[in-house]
Amino acid sequence: MFVVTIDEDTCGGCGLCAEGCPARILGFNGEKAFISGDETECMGCEACITVCESGAISIMEI
Repeated sequence: MFVVTIDEDTCGGCGLCAEGCPARILGFNGEKAFISGDETECMGCEACITVCESGAISIMEI
């Protein structure tokens, strides 16, 4: 199981993480990314981290 954290202060607001998340747990409100789905569905693939140019996303396995 993984915990996804988005630093809202660091988020650049591009929305690429939400587009790239295969589990569809990330959302984008036009300004910032947020956790919009069931976080337990996170596969830990780090696709969101890969596309996040601002480094606002972290994933921790618990």
